[in-house]
Amino acid sequence: MTAALASHRPLDVLEPHIGMRGAFACSPNALSSWAIASGTGRRCIYARAQRLPRALAERARVLSRCGTLQINLVRNSEDRDLFDYMATRTAQPVVIEAKAIEKLAAVAVDVLDLLERAIAARMPCPTNAQIGAALGGVPAKRVSAAICELRDAGFLTVDVDRTGHDGGRVITLVATGEALVRA
Repeated sequence: MTAALASHRPLDVLEPHIGMRGAFACSPNALSSWAIASGTGRRCIYARAQRLPRALAERARVLSRCGTLQINLVRNSEDRDLFDYMATRTAQPVVIEAKAIEKLAAVAVDVLDLLERAIAARMPCPTNAQIGAALGGVPAKRVSAAICELRDAGFLTVDVDRTGHDGGRVITLVATGEALVRA
């Protein structure tokens, strides 16, 4: 099992931070947001790692397949064990298959980011209280509402065990097909 990567936003190749050391990766939503906000020809490093987290790799592939980004990797010049995963913005529009992420409440975007990171770390499905605590004390009812919003917008599906055994659930990200399963 690989160690968790530090979370960071995509770094524009013209930024002074580009020479920072160490492994990092942005969230899949941060890569999509960068693609939406960036002009044609802009480049960023969206991860510096030996290997991309699965959810981020899938998002990069989706944005590449629809022509929004050209992606490539180069070995990092400072740390030869790491690769710089780079994206170049093309002139193609960003195509988001589900509802636009900008229309979601901020807490829903935070919940989605957390769920993507949990899937990448192969964690069991957290409870609403656990998600709220990880987000800095968001009430479980707000987390529940955010999950319902994400479900209704087509970002994820929720399968609840109604057999009375453990009351667990399985949350699946629609974009990647990856799931958080019961503990």
